[in-house]
Amino acid sequence: MGDGIVTDWTFEELVGDTGEFFSRHFGEQPLLRRGALDPARARDLVSVGRLDDLVTTETVPPAYLRIARAGQGVPGKAYTRVAAEPGTALTEAVVPEQVYELFRSGGTVTWNYLHHLLPSARRLVQAFARTFAAPAEAVAFLTPAGHDGYAPHHDPVDVFVVQTEGTKHWRVWEPAGAHRGEPATYPDGTLGEPALETTLHPGDVLYLPHGTPHAAAAGDQVSLHVSVTVTPRRWRDLLRETVEELTAGEEFAAVPHLDTPATGTGTAAQDGPAVAALAARLALLAERLTRLAPAAEAARLTETGRQRAGTPPPREFERLASLCALAPQDPLRRTRIPLAIGPSENGRTQLTVNGHTLAVPDAVATTLRLLEAGGSVQAGDLLHGAPAPRSVRAAESLTRLGLLEPATAAAGSTAR
Repeated sequence: MGDGIVTDWTFEELVGDTGEFFSRHFGEQPLLRRGALDPARARDLVSVGRLDDLVTTETVPPAYLRIARAGQGVPGKAYTRVAAEPGTALTEAVVPEQVYELFRSGGTVTWNYLHHLLPSARRLVQAFARTFAAPAEAVAFLTPAGHDGYAPHHDPVDVFVVQTEGTKHWRVWEPAGAHRGEPATYPDGTLGEPALETTLHPGDVLYLPHGTPHAAAAGDQVSLHVSVTVTPRRWRDLLRETVEELTAGEEFAAVPHLDTPATGTGTAAQDGPAVAALAARLALLAERLTRLAPAAEAARLTETGRQRAGTPPPREFERLASLCALAPQDPLRRTRIPLAIGPSENGRTQLTVNGHTLAVPDAVATTLRLLEAGGSVQAGDLLHGAPAPRSVRAAESLTRLGLLEPATAAAGSTAR
C-alpha cells in the first residue's frame, strides 16, 4: 500500500526556506504551504488503513488514543476494557469495535505518540528534534466526513500540521496574548473573525505558533492529518540547564541548614553561617558564569536537546551490524558520549563510559584525548604502532560502546 514506509524527512521540505521561516513565522505568525509534499509521500507518513492496522491489534493502551465528539472528549471507559489474566495485574486496552462505533457516530479519533508506533512518524519527529533541539511528538487526528474535531482551543506548543488524506477546513485566530503558556478552550463566538480560514489537502502543511487558537472540521471525506508538536525551550529553561551543569560538582552537593529567622530580620539573618555559605556559592556560580564560553554552551545545549528521550535515531541493530566490517582505512571520530579517562598503570589506561569501566592501551587513550578536539582517525591507526587488524578490533569495540562513530573524509584532520 505504500504506507508505513521508513523514510527520512527534512524540516526544509515541510516549511520551505528555513531562514524566512525563522525570521517571519517562528513564534509569531502562521505559515501555510500548499503542496509542500507530494500526496503519495504525505500518505507514506500515515494512512487511514495504517490506523486500522494499529487499532485492530487489540493491545493499544488507552494512553495512546482519545476520542472527541461534538467538540468534547469522550470518557475512556466508553472505548476501553479491563483485562485480567491469572496471576497478572489488571490491564486496560482499547476495544476496536467501540472505537469504530464512536467514529461512525461522529467522533474524532486522536492517536497520541504516533512516533512510538510507526517508524515513519518517528523519522518525522527526529527532523523536528534536530532542528529545534527540543522535545517533539507526532499526533494523528482522524475525523469523520462532515464533522468537527475539537472546539476552538490553543496549545502551549508549536504545531506543524501535515494533511495526509481527505480535506480539513481550518479556522485560525490571532494568538491569545499573555495566556499563551497554558492550554485553553474558547466558547463559540468569543474569538471573533478568524485571521486565517483555509482548507488543507493532502500534502499541505500548516504551521501554528504556540498559543494560536484554532479549530478544524473535516470536509466531505474522512480526514486524516498528523500534527508534530514541539515544546519550546524558553530562555528560562536553557539558563536553568546551564546552571544545573555548572553546579553539578561536589562544591554544591552539601545540604545546608537555613538558620535565618522566619522574619528575615536581625543580625542572625544578615551574618548567619547559612547566609555566608549562600553568598560564597553565589559568588562561585557567578565566577563560573563569567568564564563560560557562550558558543560552546550553545552547542552543548543544542546537543542535549537533540538527545532527549525519543529523538535519537533508531536502527541500532543495523548500526551495530555494520561495525562488524570496519576496514583499516575507515575514518572514525569521537561521539559526544561523556568519557572519563583515568590514570595510566602498567601501560593501560582506565576508561569509564555509560557505566562500563575498561582498561585500554595507553596509545588508545592518547588518541581519544586528541579526538576530543575534533578530527578523525583511521580504524587501522587507532592503536598506533600495532598491526592494523589489532587496531581495527579495538576500534570496533570502542564504536560498539558508542565512543566512536564513522566519519566522512571531510570530518577533519587525522589525529596522531
